[in-house]
Amino acid sequence: MRSWSLTGNHLGSIADGLSLDEVSTEPPEPVGRQVVVRVRAAALNFRDAMILRNTYALKADAGTIPLSDGAGDVVAVGPLVRHLNVGDRVVSTYFPRWRSGPLEPEYAGDQFGAGRDGLLAEWLVCEEHELVRPPAHLSACEAATLPCSAVTAWSALTGHRPVLPGQTILTLGTGGVSLFVVQLGQLFGVRIIAATSSGTKAARLKALGADTVIDYSTNSSWDKEVLEATDGYGVDRVIETVGPQTLERSIRSTAVGGEIAHVGGGGFADSDATTFDPRVLHGRSLSLRRVTVGSRHDFEMMNRAIAVHRLRPVVDALIGFEDAPLAYERLVDRSHVGKVVVDVHGADH
Repeated sequence: MRSWSLTGNHLGSIADGLSLDEVSTEPPEPVGRQVVVRVRAAALNFRDAMILRNTYALKADAGTIPLSDGAGDVVAVGPLVRHLNVGDRVVSTYFPRWRSGPLEPEYAGDQFGAGRDGLLAEWLVCEEHELVRPPAHLSACEAATLPCSAVTAWSALTGHRPVLPGQTILTLGTGGVSLFVVQLGQLFGVRIIAATSSGTKAARLKALGADTVIDYSTNSSWDKEVLEATDGYGVDRVIETVGPQTLERSIRSTAVGGEIAHVGGGGFADSDATTFDPRVLHGRSLSLRRVTVGSRHDFEMMNRAIAVHRLRPVVDALIGFEDAPLAYERLVDRSHVGKVVVDVHGADH
């Protein structure tokens, strides 16, 4: 089996932080409710770069196989498996133990690619409840993009107080979560304002269905443009994907009684953080909700919607397995528009 693992070198280049390993042994025979998955594709999230740099909340030991998101085929099942069969197409869940309901602390500490081996390998052995079936119309490459970014976007739009048709939402940037917000937001009949940093990215957001696109690279007071676009009212929900650097502008963009769904994870260093004047909250009566991906149940509900509407994720690049460090580099330089995916074993299957 071939796999990439973390070397524990947090200070060198990305290539220094990863090791391509090859062992002659086949995956173990599954027992109990275990299944063996031939991984076809694995997708990166910014948290994976943070794990490699040792700046993520969960630490990963040297030797850990990275990445939480992947798709593949079941090739063997244990004797107690009831819901999956050999040949079924499956996708990993971000929190393997979080099936439904609120997120419990013990669930949060168990993630593929951090507390346990992840998907940047030819094989995965896990419990059957830790996998879901992807929408049938998606390739393995597309399905691999769903566990973190898509479920986060879904939870930001549906959790606690779901968005309603006719409301207005704002999303920032062109990362995986932001693009899924644009795509999924259309299913809810909301008006979508997207803010980005370049004309090229603005055109892509328009093509995906954003109603209004703001280039914040040319206007540091982009919240004023948001207010102008909403006749002074502000948006009903901001999907805040950046962090402290943009939070005050997001607050100023939010309508009275609105909500900020915060999904940003920050950067590599504490120096990226900024403060804001808390007086900006006065008179706004808004809610700030932290979104932490979602449960298996959330994932399955989202997959139903994706299947009905034949939604296709935006893939920025599909990179060969041997070149996995290049996938990390593309993610870190922030030039991507959409998801960066590694072709592990026939990603278009």
